[in-house]
Amino acid sequence: MNDFDDDISARLKRGLRPGAAPELSPDIVTGAAAHPAPRLSNPGRTLRIAGGAGLAVAVVTVGALVVAPTLTRPPLFTAAAASGAAAGTADSISSQMKIGWWVDYNYSAGAGLSTDGGSGEVYRLVLEGDPQERAAAIADVFGVAGTPAAASYSDPAYPTWMVGPEDGSAPTVSVTWSGTGDWWYSDPAASSFYVCDPSVTAEQAVDYGCTMPEDAPANLAPSEAEARTEAQALLAATGFTVDAADITTYADDWSTTATANLAVGGAKTALDWSVTWSNTGEISWAYGHTVSVESQGSFGTVSAKDAVARLDDGRWWGAAGPDYQGGAVMFAADAKAADAPAEEPTAEPTVEPTPEPSLEPTADPTDPAVDPMPTELPVDPAPVPTPEVVDVTVDTAEPTLLLMWDADGGAWLVPGYAMKVADGWWSSVVSLVEGVIALPEPIQVDPVVPEEGLVD
Repeated sequence: MNDFDDDISARLKRGLRPGAAPELSPDIVTGAAAHPAPRLSNPGRTLRIAGGAGLAVAVVTVGALVVAPTLTRPPLFTAAAASGAAAGTADSISSQMKIGWWVDYNYSAGAGLSTDGGSGEVYRLVLEGDPQERAAAIADVFGVAGTPAAASYSDPAYPTWMVGPEDGSAPTVSVTWSGTGDWWYSDPAASSFYVCDPSVTAEQAVDYGCTMPEDAPANLAPSEAEARTEAQALLAATGFTVDAADITTYADDWSTTATANLAVGGAKTALDWSVTWSNTGEISWAYGHTVSVESQGSFGTVSAKDAVARLDDGRWWGAAGPDYQGGAVMFAADAKAADAPAEEPTAEPTVEPTPEPSLEPTADPTDPAVDPMPTELPVDPAPVPTPEVVDVTVDTAEPTLLLMWDADGGAWLVPGYAMKVADGWWSSVVSLVEGVIALPEPIQVDPVVPEEGLVD
């Protein structure tokens, strides 16, 4: 090796000595999560360390920033308390709440449930546009004239804009600019007419508000097939695109309703749009949302078997889509009062003779030596019912997206499982690993003491 080689070798060795790391302000580390991640010129390429895994590396010209391995990414959001109740559903409620219904479910995983974890995408539902412009656009779709104005009940938490009168005297459109940006249309003049039962007299029809069968006009609501086509075009005009085949319908003598759910990644979610025509043939009401779906990345998920243990904790609840709704077990206590045979009449009570008035002097109630009659008689507290314990085996768990609400009123779609138990009803639970979202403090629900005579 010559002198030139020695010099090059020495320079390389000196270049590999990093020296002392610079002092960094704690703000640089704690605030790192708020700054955007650096973009590589070719994000698809990775630097492969000998014998190690592929790593995406960003070049820092000033020096190397080392973040302690104990620092982790903060939770995406804090789940709202009692999210299941807020969503208006009852297919999955914590066992603590079910104690109030005198039943405590004891869940266990069936032998067929998977033990493998995985990953799933998390989506944030973000308000899109301007509320006044949105109200004007929806009003134009339904032919409601007027200028958007703040509703009398609007407040900073739920700012609401309306086109039309608030008193329900004419068609109205409202847009609430929080959560998922709900919009609502209603036309009081399009209310359905109700046909009286044949046994109802003309005088009774006035009181009942129904129409006599011989005077009833034809049902002009669209057929279910027509409703799908009309709803598809109407919802598209409001900004929600859906295939007609994905619209579900329901029709009866009074109305026809068409409903479509937001689908993300092939999964129908609990967020829905709906239109109802009365039997007058006019749209009586419709509703929808104003959101865009933004991916927040992919995160780890627990196995279906491990997720079963979360069914006892309502904080892990999320609203499943229409494929997994309905059939919930609300009460486990027997409804004996409705089915029990009428009791046999008891014998007439025996009438005791009225006692003769006593000639003995009675004590003066004002005498201090005499204890006064208590103004309130002691009442024995009703015993707290012991909850009925019901063993439930979860046999089926299907991965899907669940709608969750955060503590600030925002909406999210998160991976979860829809779980089917032996009786055929569904329950849903979030499958994200611990730490991806923050849970609220658990709620303690006291048992409900039934009134006398309601429960045997």
